[in-house]
Amino acid sequence: MKISKIEPQKKNKKRSSVYINGSFAFGLSNEVLLNFDLHEGDQIDDGIIQNILLAQEKQKIRERALRILHYRKRSALELQSRLIKVGFDNNLVQEVIEEFLRDNTLNDENFAESFVADYTNLKPKGNIFISRELAKRGVCQQVIQKVISIRDEKQMVSDFLRKKLAHLRIKNPKDRQKILRRLLSRGFTPGVVYDVLNSYEE
Repeated sequence: MKISKIEPQKKNKKRSSVYINGSFAFGLSNEVLLNFDLHEGDQIDDGIIQNILLAQEKQKIRERALRILHYRKRSALELQSRLIKVGFDNNLVQEVIEEFLRDNTLNDENFAESFVADYTNLKPKGNIFISRELAKRGVCQQVIQKVISIRDEKQMVSDFLRKKLAHLRIKNPKDRQKILRRLLSRGFTPGVVYDVLNSYEE
């Protein structure tokens, strides 16, 4: 088989159409075209074509992954699950994820730090919530423990009481129960919550 023609696509100048033996065969990004050093008149076989199409699919996965990451940071597991859900091949997705981990495009510790920052400054949540949600996203326990160890959860509970629950009276039994339910529902550690509440009663 011979590449009979390569021409830029009219609707997307970053892609080219490849013709083999006079008939349209496939479209490629110019990057893949350059990487495989394809030219008109080159001989080509099924094995080479398969490698070219796999490379094109991986680039498509990379581009989709980068668009997803543009909106917010994600863990490796989150991104992998999202790409597979879209319909990409599991093995190719895994290869792209591994590449992203090697070049630090994906970094679970950076993601965890960003996640903790959001749920510390913007939407305060406790360490139980943080640990549970990061674990669900595939972040390892070592990283989880590292990122929550720098949080002052007791101070966060005190701040939340002052800013959000100041209308409730801690010494009133009904109000105290409301405060407890609210704080525990936000994933604050029970022992920390009780310590803070008890300190107000002293």
